[in-house]
Amino acid sequence: MQQEEDLKKCIDAFEKKLELVIIDDISAALYCKKYLAHLLQYKKYYLAIYADVLNKLIRQSTQKKENILLIDFGAGNGLLGIFAKYCGFKKVFVNDIDEKFVQASRKLAAQLHVEIDGYITGDIITVQSYFADEIPAAIVGTDVIEHIYDLGVFYKTIRQINPLMISVFTTASNPANYFKVRALQKIQLKDELEGGSPDDHALFGESPLQPFLKMREEIIGKYARNMTDVEILALAKATRGMVQEDIRSSVETYMASGKMPVPASDTNTCNPLNGSWTERILSLDTYISLYADAGFTCKFYAGFYNDYEQGLMNFVKKLLNAGITTLGKKISPYIVLVGTKK
Repeated sequence: MQQEEDLKKCIDAFEKKLELVIIDDISAALYCKKYLAHLLQYKKYYLAIYADVLNKLIRQSTQKKENILLIDFGAGNGLLGIFAKYCGFKKVFVNDIDEKFVQASRKLAAQLHVEIDGYITGDIITVQSYFADEIPAAIVGTDVIEHIYDLGVFYKTIRQINPLMISVFTTASNPANYFKVRALQKIQLKDELEGGSPDDHALFGESPLQPFLKMREEIIGKYARNMTDVEILALAKATRGMVQEDIRSSVETYMASGKMPVPASDTNTCNPLNGSWTERILSLDTYISLYADAGFTCKFYAGFYNDYEQGLMNFVKKLLNAGITTLGKKISPYIVLVGTKK
């Protein structure tokens, strides 16, 4: 409990440091700057989320935070990891698959005068290979697991890094919230059938994307031999949720046997060029199975709304946060997944 109190005390001081950040000096990449600007605009809310994530980690650990080695996975600009190091975690390693974000997190940490212990560019396999001499005790991330192509491999690799690893991840793809699911499914269908552009929302990437269905049609066209347009379209629909290499295998299977693949569940879809899911929605039972298969148990917690703003919406969000006490995940804007050894 004392450590939780310490983290709350850290928020106000760290928030003041964030007010001095010069966004244009963080990166030349527009997306990195746009993403950081969003986080800083709502810094009170995001720092509260980060503190909650770290507190949940501390509650599960047998170590004090001063002895914990922590990975901030899919860190983006690295703000969660930088905050963790500021709060007194022994060592913090910042990771992202995008080198531009890794470099941006390095510059942000320098501006905030916080020393991060390591920067890792790549996926979870790269993270695994990074740790040869020391073993991290925890891995955390916000708004990342809903984008990972193969979560089964992801969790099993975490276990290979450390069978006792504590993981805490947040995801806005909350399957228990009916209204959230409907909103996310609209986004999925747009990416699948219409494509998207940076104007769609604040956290969209730098470049427009053509519809994922169209991307898959083009990929299949490269591998197809003597296949009709009707067949190509049918295969493109059936390979929804597959990355390019898996699409190629499905094309080969179809040409050899006529067997069609099974598309991803519901309206889930991913970018076939990199495997990044569009806000992938998985059931709580699916998460439990994924964690169990990797040797972990999983507990779910309700997130909370941003009630740090002013005006009528702030009043509404305070009411919603009060309702979460009773209704929990059914009305929360995101969920927190805490994984521990089985």
